[in-house]
Amino acid sequence: MSIYIREDLTRNEKIQQARRILNENKHSLDAWSILIQDAQDKKIAEAREFYESLVTQFPTCGKFWKLYIESE
Repeated sequence: MSIYIREDLTRNEKIQQARRILNENKHSLDAWSILIQDAQDKKIAEAREFYESLVTQFPTCGKFWKLYIESE
């Protein structure tokens, strides 16, 4: 079953929906992408916990590690 994030939602609604989707399916790359975009707009102190959960979920994904390192 594929879950898509609606395009007509506000940014905050998209973030909330993405979190709900991840509670059901930790492998939803669409939801992770929304949250990655949100984390990139925040200061690292606010986003560090998110990046930790991202690289914990996908420990072998170099792209996600790179995003985390660059935000530091």
